[in-house]
Amino acid sequence: MTRYTHHSFEPNNDDKPNHLRYLKVSFKGNRRETYLNPNNLKLSSGDYVIVETELGEDIGNVAPVCNKTNGCSRQPSSEPEFNNRKNGESIRKLIRKANDIEIGSHYSNRRDEPEAFDKGLELISKNKLKMKLVDVEYQLDRRKMTFFYTAEERVDFRQLVKDLAYVFRTRIEMRQIGVRDYARRLDGQGPCGQQLCCARFMDGFEPVTTQYAKDQNLPINPSKLSGACGKLKCCLRFEWDFYHESMKDFPATGIPIEMAEGLGTLVANDILNRRCTVAFEQGGTEVYDLATIKKALKHLASANNERKN
Repeated sequence: MTRYTHHSFEPNNDDKPNHLRYLKVSFKGNRRETYLNPNNLKLSSGDYVIVETELGEDIGNVAPVCNKTNGCSRQPSSEPEFNNRKNGESIRKLIRKANDIEIGSHYSNRRDEPEAFDKGLELISKNKLKMKLVDVEYQLDRRKMTFFYTAEERVDFRQLVKDLAYVFRTRIEMRQIGVRDYARRLDGQGPCGQQLCCARFMDGFEPVTTQYAKDQNLPINPSKLSGACGKLKCCLRFEWDFYHESMKDFPATGIPIEMAEGLGTLVANDILNRRCTVAFEQGGTEVYDLATIKKALKHLASANNERKN
């Protein structure tokens, strides 16, 4: 019998089998979830595994363990960092490694999904619904089909679900997704030239605000700060912790300061180069290293204390 292999994972000598307590599993559309590995199965990245769902069983690939070679600096943990589930909801179990028959069924489902997608479009048009169908996904045992869609307004798809259930003779789930999830499912290349972070390694999305850009001294330019999804880039969040912590070592902008060149105001901090910019009352600006600024502020504070005393 032919053994199926997954095209997204290349053999790697460093990809040794592991038996972590928790393992991340990848599904269609670059979706990842964390599963409990109760039997301590030794699995490698790319292995097909059977996992439990709220309705039957499904199949996915073991996601690569976090390491420096795949762009992740965090070390594997015995506890899950993110499991794509609501707070309080239990983590489901990884049941076993998939066999060839199950992998064959998985590929058969993937071959049938484009036809199901076209039928979904047809029925959406028939019911005159204002929604955009994004993807269709069969559960391994075909006990459920999930139709992913986007919509600007609330959609009454009750008749659509009935029509789909009549055609496919299985449980139908309509799942609305946002533009960030839409971009992740489609995948693509970011302005940095690499695969979208949400598709490559991110488990879920965190809120991103313009404050992250301000803290990193980035110009508030929507065309530069927006990702493929049209929302603020997720990578604005990646380095923010470093900037936020480093800012504690810098004086606040807007404070007066006296330098050898005269009185001025601290107008900008360069955290990466550990430098500060001072604008002088008589005009012009000058850049100083952080140590010089701290020394000047300390001298100014001492002078003020002496005057008070």
